[in-house]
This record gives sequence, structure tokens and C-alpha cells, in this order.
Amino acid sequence: MVLSDVIEQLKYGELKSIAVKDDTSAIVSYINLALISLYSRFSLKMSEQLIPMVNNQVEYTLASDLMSIYGIYDENGDEFALDDESSLFSINQVDFETIQVPNPVEGVTISVIYKPSPTWITYTGTADLTKKIPIPPQLLEPLLHYVGYRAHGSMNGDIKAENNTHLMRYEASVKRIKNLGLVREAVPPAFINQQEDISDTQLTYQNVAASQHRIV
Repeated sequence: MVLSDVIEQLKYGELKSIAVKDDTSAIVSYINLALISLYSRFSLKMSEQLIPMVNNQVEYTLASDLMSIYGIYDENGDEFALDDESSLFSINQVDFETIQVPNPVEGVTISVIYKPSPTWITYTGTADLTKKIPIPPQLLEPLLHYVGYRAHGSMNGDIKAENNTHLMRYEASVKRIKNLGLVREAVPPAFINQQEDISDTQLTYQNVAASQHRIV
């Protein structure tokens, strides 16, 4: 499913009665908002950030695409407590981009398994219409409803009823998909062992700044 397919659906569906149907850049911006909402509702991907510890450095910056943390592990695959006031060794997430690690040891690397945000879709011309929409096809319906909700909500005038209708349809669609188990969600591992060989079909590596990200 590519961008042109989704825009076509929207022009003859949720956006048919409003002027924004002819503004491709605006439609793409609503699609991006819909993707963020869907990625927050479903665990569609998992990523790993490897963070090397530095003596006396307690705070570490998290990956810029992190939405939420599944778990944090040491090099032996043991999971740290997270935001647990009863544990002296708990790692704490102090804000959306920072964790505090008690007693960091130089040379030790911790593994942060997290839910990443979707890739932002940019539109500069017709060549971008072939870009892939990063969701499975069964999530197309709620994506369309969400775009309808945001597009109608941005208009001037009394369109509250139409706006609310799209939002309710979005919520109902998400609930139905979850109840029926139509999306196979990413499941965090019971443990990570960095000494084991992992096949290229399971992991893809890419360097990001001073740390590594590994996408499952």
C-alpha cells in the first residue's frame, strides 16, 4: 500500500465533501498524524538502542524515535527494574528522552528495547506518491477515519457532528481490530543475549549518532 492508494481512498471517501481533498500536502500531514496515533495504539515495531555506560555519567539520552520502553537489559540478558521506587538498582525514565542509570560502570552496555514512532512521510511532488505507508492493510480503515476526524476538525464552521462521527468510527475500528486479533503485534523478548549470533533475517543494523539502533 503506497501513498497514492490512501489519498485516492480519502478523496472519494472521508474527504469527498471538503476542499482539503485537493490539497495533497495537507492530506499527507493528516496521514502522518494518523500513523502516530496507530503506532501508539498498536505495537507494530520494536527497536533496540545500545547505550555504552560512562563512569559518573548518570543520565543518558534515548533514541529520538522512542515512543515507549518495553524493557531495559544488561549484557547477560537480565532485565533491569524500570521506574521502580522499591529497587535501588532501578533505571528511571525522567522524561521522554532521558533515563537515569544508578552506578554506571565504564565499558558496560545496556540494551533499551522500545516502541519506535513511524517514519515521517514527506511530500514534495508526485514522485513521493509511491512511498510506502508503514502499516498492514487491515489498519487502513482506522487510518482513513482518523484523517477524516482531523481534516473535518480543522475546518471553520459548525462541523462538530461530522468530526465526532469520524472519531467514533476510528475508536470503534481500533477496538474491533484489537478484539479480533487482526494485527500481530511485536512482542518484546523475555531476555536479550548479545553474545548469541542473530540472523540477518531477524535484525537489521544501522548506526545512529554515537549509539546503535537495532530494529526487530
